[in-house]
Amino acid sequence: MTGLVRRAFVLAVGFATVLAPGPARADGPVVDVADLPPLPPAEDAPSSSATVLAAATAEEDVVVGAAKREQSLGNVASAVTVITADRIRRFGYRTVAEALAGVAGVYIQDTRLTSSVGIRGLLIPGGFNSRVLVLVDGATVNEAWGAFGGVGFDGLVSIDDIARIEVIRGPVGAVYGTNAFFAILNIVTRGALEGSKAWGRIGINSINGAVGTAGFAQGGVNQQIRGSVLVMSRIGESSTIPAISSSPLEGDGANTVIAAVVGTHGGSFGQVRAYRSKRDSPFAPYDSDPVNDPAYSLFNYQLLVEGGHTRELSKRLSASGRGYLNLYRYADRIYNTSDVFLDYGDAKTIGAEVRGRYELRADGKLGITAGVEANYNITKSRAFTDGMEASGVVVPLDFDTEGVYSELDGQPTAWLGFTGGLRFDRRHIPSNGLPASDPDVREAKTTTRLSPRAAVFLAKKEEYGAKLLYAEGFRNPSAFEGYFKDDVDFSANPNIRPETIRSFEAVLWARPAIGLSTRLSGFYWDARDVVEQLPDPMNPARLQFQNVGRYISQGVEVEATYRNSAGWYGFGGATLARVGSGSTGGKVAFGDVVDAPAVTATAGASTPKLFDRAHLSGELVFLSSRHTRPDDTGTPLTSKAWASVDLTVYVPDVRGFDLTAGVRNLIGRRDEIPAPGDYDRFPDPATTITVPKIPGEGREFFIKVGYSH
Repeated sequence: MTGLVRRAFVLAVGFATVLAPGPARADGPVVDVADLPPLPPAEDAPSSSATVLAAATAEEDVVVGAAKREQSLGNVASAVTVITADRIRRFGYRTVAEALAGVAGVYIQDTRLTSSVGIRGLLIPGGFNSRVLVLVDGATVNEAWGAFGGVGFDGLVSIDDIARIEVIRGPVGAVYGTNAFFAILNIVTRGALEGSKAWGRIGINSINGAVGTAGFAQGGVNQQIRGSVLVMSRIGESSTIPAISSSPLEGDGANTVIAAVVGTHGGSFGQVRAYRSKRDSPFAPYDSDPVNDPAYSLFNYQLLVEGGHTRELSKRLSASGRGYLNLYRYADRIYNTSDVFLDYGDAKTIGAEVRGRYELRADGKLGITAGVEANYNITKSRAFTDGMEASGVVVPLDFDTEGVYSELDGQPTAWLGFTGGLRFDRRHIPSNGLPASDPDVREAKTTTRLSPRAAVFLAKKEEYGAKLLYAEGFRNPSAFEGYFKDDVDFSANPNIRPETIRSFEAVLWARPAIGLSTRLSGFYWDARDVVEQLPDPMNPARLQFQNVGRYISQGVEVEATYRNSAGWYGFGGATLARVGSGSTGGKVAFGDVVDAPAVTATAGASTPKLFDRAHLSGELVFLSSRHTRPDDTGTPLTSKAWASVDLTVYVPDVRGFDLTAGVRNLIGRRDEIPAPGDYDRFPDPATTITVPKIPGEGREFFIKVGYSH
């Protein structure tokens, strides 16, 4: 680790030098106040420049998702990055995935099935973000069938609705239970006071096609209603992969509709969010016929309904209760040479949570948070040839989960703080009632898990500090991973076990100058019984999810952000991760893990309003080389190192109009994405043609025009 620490220190000094503040301009603020949260009244009214900078700092320093309550960054038991609304607009991000790609340690792989999120060198092939807990205003997006959480155009939130995105690294099972494994992404949406009363935008993208959004917001702090809608129709592009077809692969289209209505009244709150997305994959997954256009189509439908109430019962005691409904459907169409094969995965989750917080000391320096959550899940998988549903495969699976958690936090001195928490989870899958002689018999299964978390904070006010963090987490295999089968491409594995992870991390943070924040982390993650999609040992032409063993990621991470009242904005970060794998309890071999870049780095800078009109922003994303799955001969392959340069011009307000224009992947070289086994070819039962990597998107130009009132 010594070499890694030395390199991280050099990087930290470099970023601090690049982002160090220059002389402040005296001609007032250039950051858009509409993109910043309202400030509470102050005893001494500061200048407008100081007000804007303070608002920006407040937005970046408050985190909600790490403990289900507001905390400052210095007292959060995780390494956290906050992506603000100002950053989203200046850099022209169009999806949550694009915003995440600029965060230290995070990398995005668009497999043309979905945008998958990797964290600190860990992105397990065949997953659909099931190890990342995605929240929208605290409500869980991950559904019960496949645990999918969309972050691209296949997600529940339009980018224009977002006030900030909290990226909370590491397991947080002590608070959230399953799926809070590698990270939490808490998407916080804009309130009525943070945006316009009505707005609309339309964009044209050379690959992603046309995107239109519109919304409204009415009310104030205690009572408001707001809503939005997004419509997208993708153009796509062609690619050539000789292992799949000698002809260019077309069928890269997509379309999406997202709609939401959110309201609050006093302490009551509610949200209704829904989306429908269709994505075509030109790379002919699941042995479909690449001659068809499209060869394969994937559909996602989701409805999330949440409502609840929060109330202060006394000066020391507050309580909150909520109920939620999450409906989801997965569907795909596999176009073969002579027929069309269909898969469906349906899920319904009905749940409730009650939690409270009691301040053990009147000064707020010692408090306890506790809660209980339970839900019931109804899922069903279906697979059949079109027109022959009666002879297809049907797998119903219902299960219930319960969790009880508590967390104690305190600040015994001005420089010392602590957090300690524990959650108990139980999941029960009943027997399907079939006789023991039936090959599809399923015995009842109950799994339990204790997830602890502890942290010690050392700090000098808001100047500098250190955090020592320990956490454990787990992930229950989804219905798709354990029980789905179609008798064509997938085999079930009902004996699959939950994954577990243990995390140790040390964080140093400092604010060496006004507007400059820095962080240096050293981390060690140990994940065991990891579930991975592999060939079925009994039938190699089919895929099966299996507990493959152990993954370890250890390394260092550095991150810095800078902004001032004149309008300059900068950020940068890098992660050096050493990733290894092996059998659970056995020796771990480093350096051969699939899709595990040793280095991920990002940097961005945005100017004040040039000529009092437009911000010019540039961003660099770098991934080092990554291993892919071996080719047909068993030879390990690698994807080359890849860098992307993005440029954006953002004109925020010209008589109510705003304009965003830019280019993604300016260099134009495509990333070589390590491919999951979904794209392998099976021309006959005895032959497998491995497709170890697929091309990423090429250069894309875009322009977006909006009007706000």
